[in-house]
Amino acid sequence: MTIEDALALIDTALDPSHFKNLHQDIFRLSWEGKSYQEIAETCGYDTDYVRHVGYQLWQKLSQALKQKVTKRNLHVVFRRLEQKNQTSGHEVEEMASLFPISQQAKSNINAYSTKVELVSDQTACLLPWSDARNHLYSNQGQLFIGRQQEQKNLIQWLTHTAQSIERKHPTQLISLLGMAGIGKTSLVQQVIHHLQDQSQKVIWRSLRNAPNFADTFANIIKTDEQNPSAWFTHIDARIEMLMQYFRHHRCLLVLDNFETILQPGQMGGSYRPNHQAYGQLLRHLMDSPHQSCVILTSREQPIGINLRNHPTVQTLYLQGLSSLETHSLLNQQAVEATQTDAATLHTYYGGNPYALKVAATNVTSLFHRQVSKWIDQGNFVFGTIQQLLNQQLQRLALSEQQIVNCIASETGTVTLDQLYEALVLKDLISTVDFLPALQSLQSRSLLCNQEDGLRLLPYLREYLRCYQPPSCAVATSTLAELTSSQSKLYPLQSYARLNYLLSANR
Repeated sequence: MTIEDALALIDTALDPSHFKNLHQDIFRLSWEGKSYQEIAETCGYDTDYVRHVGYQLWQKLSQALKQKVTKRNLHVVFRRLEQKNQTSGHEVEEMASLFPISQQAKSNINAYSTKVELVSDQTACLLPWSDARNHLYSNQGQLFIGRQQEQKNLIQWLTHTAQSIERKHPTQLISLLGMAGIGKTSLVQQVIHHLQDQSQKVIWRSLRNAPNFADTFANIIKTDEQNPSAWFTHIDARIEMLMQYFRHHRCLLVLDNFETILQPGQMGGSYRPNHQAYGQLLRHLMDSPHQSCVILTSREQPIGINLRNHPTVQTLYLQGLSSLETHSLLNQQAVEATQTDAATLHTYYGGNPYALKVAATNVTSLFHRQVSKWIDQGNFVFGTIQQLLNQQLQRLALSEQQIVNCIASETGTVTLDQLYEALVLKDLISTVDFLPALQSLQSRSLLCNQEDGLRLLPYLREYLRCYQPPSCAVATSTLAELTSSQSKLYPLQSYARLNYLLSANR
């Protein structure tokens, strides 16, 4: 049987919505013996994505042809079919009946312009999901301060009330990003508290201990009979099980502390070994039509998400509280702080709620609730604030550490040209790593990019200069020392535009 004969037979067995361009390419190239990686390179898709679509295609063909079809046995299966002569009209109708397409599924397929073309329209398994109202560990008795615009944005995305084109495309993935202690988890809890009746299910899972995907899957889908992982050992099958449910039900899945499954010691966003399945799930959530939404809270953006320019995928960088909100928070902590005191702490901590609460605790225990006396003693970085900064800085790649240490050596801002001269021309950072390292630091919310240059928040700068443990330290001199040699300064015109590139990256 030729490839054209095989394709003709598939056309009679499968509904056209289940065998589109990518499926035909996968079938043709598999028929020629190509690997999934070769198919992905030829078609311009991610290898994991092609493997998933191929997995679904072989399942559909197995059902339609009533025998197991895999990538490896295509020639054998279709040779058998050829020997049985052409399929009768009755058999063709029987095959077609295996793939009923509901009106809702059709509307879902037509409503999205995405890469994914293979959509499972079988009846979704009615799974014994965990209770909708999970304990979110939020203290609703305590006043939630600020974040009005951020709450508004999240509510619009989750309820489809945003203006313009977003009305037509329900948001499927939201990344809530910000540095440690900035309040990402508290903000999501606050929004869910207001929208707890908008979703059929609200599922909250913390990834703080970096569980593998199989454990998270088993934790989401609960059963009294046996471990779900015993049913589905293949990652693709588990992801498809989740996607089927997300297509048929309006769910909200929160994956908190997502950065713990990302690789430390490298540029931000790469997955740790044996955790790549999370990235595979995110790709399907972004590319497949469904009516659910997943919120990630993370200190860094997972790789690939920032490349998606579509209203179904949203990213929100969470900044610190304002000076007035800082004053309100300090009052909530029952410490005595004037507006001037609050402004001082706001500048120093960048409005970081966790750092401000730690400071208020120490003011209460050591300085009789008087913030001004605590400010006079001058030591703002201590205790759990050091631990928090240490955790975040330990995740940096070597080139990122070089950059933050170089900036920390200065009291003011540092221009990109100065950084380039001090680090690249001194061979401390390669030209190839310079821009990615800057972008990675900005995605981690560690750089303040101002018109006159880059700077660090004062408490981060103090930590780097005075408290940084040896494991994180990088041998750097002051910027003046690094740039004082007589080596020739090469043209830096191209790097003068880095400010624009960094801004565009956000």
